Amino acid sequence: MKRFVVFLAFIVFIGLNAQADTFKIEISNPKYKPINIGLWGFVKNTPTSISKRFLSTLKRDLKVSGLFSWDETQHFSYDAPSKVVNGIAKLDNLDYVIYGDAYIEGKSIYVNVRITDVLKNSVLFEKTYTTNEYSLGWLANRVVDVLIGYVTGVYGPFESKIAFALGDGRVSDIYVCDFNGENVVRITNWHNFNILPKWVSDDELTFLSYRYGKPALFLFNVFSGKLSKLFSNSNLSISASRYMGYFAIPFNRFGSVNIYAVNARGRVIKKLTNDPSINVSPTFTPDFSKMVFVSNRGGNPQIYIKDLSSFDSPVRLTFNGKYNSSPAVSPDGKKIAYISIDNGTTYLKVMNIDGSNDRVVMKGNSLDSPSWAYDSRFVALTGRVGNKNAIFVVNTINGNYSVAMESKLIYNGLSVSSKLQ
Repeated sequence: MKRFVVFLAFIVFIGLNAQADTFKIEISNPKYKPINIGLWGFVKNTPTSISKRFLSTLKRDLKVSGLFSWDETQHFSYDAPSKVVNGIAKLDNLDYVIYGDAYIEGKSIYVNVRITDVLKNSVLFEKTYTTNEYSLGWLANRVVDVLIGYVTGVYGPFESKIAFALGDGRVSDIYVCDFNGENVVRITNWHNFNILPKWVSDDELTFLSYRYGKPALFLFNVFSGKLSKLFSNSNLSISASRYMGYFAIPFNRFGSVNIYAVNARGRVIKKLTNDPSINVSPTFTPDFSKMVFVSNRGGNPQIYIKDLSSFDSPVRLTFNGKYNSSPAVSPDGKKIAYISIDNGTTYLKVMNIDGSNDRVVMKGNSLDSPSWAYDSRFVALTGRVGNKNAIFVVNTINGNYSVAMESKLIYNGLSVSSKLQ
C-alpha cells in the first residue's frame, strides 16, 4: 500500500476512544455462534515491537468483524508442522489457526503467515510478505481479509478507510481512519464547520466546508495530500457523490431542490431530477445507470430509484415509515442500505435494489450515514446504541455489530472507501 500522507494533517486521538482489545468478542446477535480461531503465531522468533503491533491489529480486526472469538494459549513459529498445530487445536475445539513469525532485515520486515483449517487438517493459506514499519498494520488487515474470504467465501473489508466528520456543534473537522478505527488522521484543522465527507474515487474525497463563510466543496487526495477548493455556492448544503466524470450534488435552483451533475468548477452539466419537491442524497449503481435518492414528493422523505437511461419517472421504493433517508447502494449494485425513523428510534435497514426483501439490520438512536464496505456485506455508520456514541461496523447478513470508535463529540457524516492498494 502507498504510504498514507496528509499534507495539512496530524495524527490525533483527542476525543476518540479506541476500543480495548479483548480475547472474546461480544456477539450482538445472540443466535450467532462465533468462529473459534487459534491466534497462535507471531510471538516465537518475532521481535516484540513487531509482535505487539501485528497482533494488536489482527485482534482488533477479528473483533470488529463480529465473526470470531480467539484463543492465544499456544505459540508456534512458521516452521511448526501444520498437522501438529491442528492436532492441538482440535483438542481445544478450534475451527482455524493463524500462526507464523516475522523478522527484520535492513529496513524490510518479512512476515510468514499460515492459516489452517483444523477440521479438514489442511493448510488454507501460506505466504511470506515483505513490508515495512508503516505498512505492518495494513498487512494485518490483509491477513484478516484473507481469513474472512476463506471462511465465508467473501473477501474481508479491512483494506479500506473510513472518512468521517466530528465536532462539538460549533467546530467540526474531517478525519480518516482504518476500517477498524485505528490510525486516525485529521484532515482539517480550520476552527470552523467541515462536514459530510464522501469518497469519490480510490484516493479522493469531497467534503462541505464553511471555511470562507459561504459553503464550499473541497476535494482532498489522501495519498498526495493535495487539498483543493472546487467551488462555492450559497445553496450548497450537502457534499457531492461521484457521477461518471462529474459530481452529483443537490442544491436550490429556481425555487426547488434538485440533483445536478456538475463539473469540478460547479458548472451544471445535467439535471438529474426535475421536480418541485426536495430531492437529495444521490447514490448510484456501479454502472451509473440508476440513481437512488430521497424525495418528499409524496409528502414525507422516501427513497426513490430513477433509471437514468430512460425518461421513465422515478419509482418509489420505501412505503413503511414516514421518514426514510440516507440511502447507499452497495458496490455490487444489488442492495440499498438506508436509515428509517419511527417513534424516535432509528433503524438501519437493507433492501434489494428493487425495494424487495426490506429488513431491519440494527436499531439505535441518531443512526446516520450508512456506507458500504467494498465487500457489499459490511456497513459502517454513526449513531448511539445504549450508552455508546460511536462509529459502528455492521454485518448486514447476520446483524452483528461492533464499535470501531467511540467519541463524546458529534459525528457529521461518514463514508467508506473502496479497497485500497
